[in-house]
Amino acid sequence: MKFVDWLKQKLNTFVSPQSHGQLNRRGCRHDYHQRKRWQGRNSEPVEDVDDGKVDIQSESVASDSESDDLLQQQKPAPVEVEPIPKIQSRVTFFYLDEDDNPIKEPDILIGNSGERFSIQLPSFDRYYLSAIEDFSTYFEDDDQEVTLRYALKDGLPVLVYFLDIDTGKVLHHVRILSDKLGKPYDVHAEDIPDYRVINNTGQTYGYFDDRTHGIIFYYRRINWQTVQPVEYYVRLKSDHDVFDEPSGKVLKTGLPANVIAKIFARIDTTDNQSWLNIGGFEWIQNDHLEPSDPPTNHLIPPITKTSRNPVMLFGTINFVAGQQIDVFDEPYGTTIGALEDGSRVSIKARIVDDQGLIWYELADQSIIFSEYVRIDE
Repeated sequence: MKFVDWLKQKLNTFVSPQSHGQLNRRGCRHDYHQRKRWQGRNSEPVEDVDDGKVDIQSESVASDSESDDLLQQQKPAPVEVEPIPKIQSRVTFFYLDEDDNPIKEPDILIGNSGERFSIQLPSFDRYYLSAIEDFSTYFEDDDQEVTLRYALKDGLPVLVYFLDIDTGKVLHHVRILSDKLGKPYDVHAEDIPDYRVINNTGQTYGYFDDRTHGIIFYYRRINWQTVQPVEYYVRLKSDHDVFDEPSGKVLKTGLPANVIAKIFARIDTTDNQSWLNIGGFEWIQNDHLEPSDPPTNHLIPPITKTSRNPVMLFGTINFVAGQQIDVFDEPYGTTIGALEDGSRVSIKARIVDDQGLIWYELADQSIIFSEYVRIDE
């Protein structure tokens, strides 16, 4: 039994789970159970002596269990790892205008480093976003600053017109002023040769805003002293030349004596001349005539010759913003209505008179001077 005790001691002190002997023992467990079934229920240990070797099955199993317990005792305990603390930082959004002035209180976001963030950028009625500096979408270890720069929007334009108050003639091209919202404007009349300013409408100074402003400067000939709208009839006592304006160009066709004409306006000039308007752009001198009652027949035959060519055109009235322009029953005829600036018109005929002026006949038979219509391209 000394040999058996010595063998048990050796088996109990062998603990390596990777040893060849332990692997052999585990591989032999199947044979052990087979032999146990052959021997019946005898629980006594069986000694097999073969070539000087002793097989002690029960002791071998016991030593195997003890070895497993020893392995469990020798396993190191798990090490508890301290969690890494998260770093918090902030992102500050600044909203500045073109002069580095704040237009809104800054927005501040706080979060952990590495986390993603999102922000809804504000919108402003008077400004648009022009640049972003140092933009980011993640929190970093250090605080961040994001600058959003905004520029003022453009205000609606200021339109400046220069008109002959007596004829409605445009004396100068339209001036269009524009600038940023809130910027000031100050408008002055243009110097136009042979004319003087007598009146104006619209505010000549102010600030650009979200409205279109119209300013009209009205001019009158320097040598026109008085201008009076009138309505009466005269009979010509002699032949009269017809002019395109007072002291202007003589038209090809004049008026014979004894013709009764209707007068629409009278102009007295600084050189002691007097002129009478007989319709449209036709004028006669106020001499060699006398007042008359209205005639019962046609007053005056057409002064100028015209040619009419059918067309199919479309256009827009281009006069003065918010103002109306007269339309006539015929070239140089009587006013029968008015059209507002910006109105759409349909043109069915182009009329050219022997003075080289162009008129348009509209769809409703009315006539308008071509200078005040912008034809569609």
